[in-house]
Amino acid sequence: MIITGSDHAAIQRIKHQLQHSFNMKDLGDLHYFLGLVVCSDSKGIFLHQYKYTKNLISLAGLTLANPVDTPIEVNVKYCRDEGDLLSDPLLYRQLVGILNYLTITLLDISFALQHKVS
Repeated sequence: MIITGSDHAAIQRIKHQLQHSFNMKDLGDLHYFLGLVVCSDSKGIFLHQYKYTKNLISLAGLTLANPVDTPIEVNVKYCRDEGDLLSDPLLYRQLVGILNYLTITLLDISFALQHKVS
């Protein structure tokens, strides 16, 4: 369970109440959770998925590819019969699932991921 907020006294009260009802322990500040790295400072909370993204790039076989500002070519129609990636349905589903989860912190890839293949 993750408890977060700006009122530290309220967080302590909630943790105290939960500890009376359940067998639990406080693991301290959150640093890593389900592929999300959590960094906090006086300005707020910053989330990133750098390692998760590097693993995706490796799984897709794109470690030698060059990064681009736009994750999808504009005005391009893709067909089901094009490309090697679609020939392996399991790998394709894995990559789409990973990309879906990655959109938690990289919203700019959401459009490219949801772009319909005709």
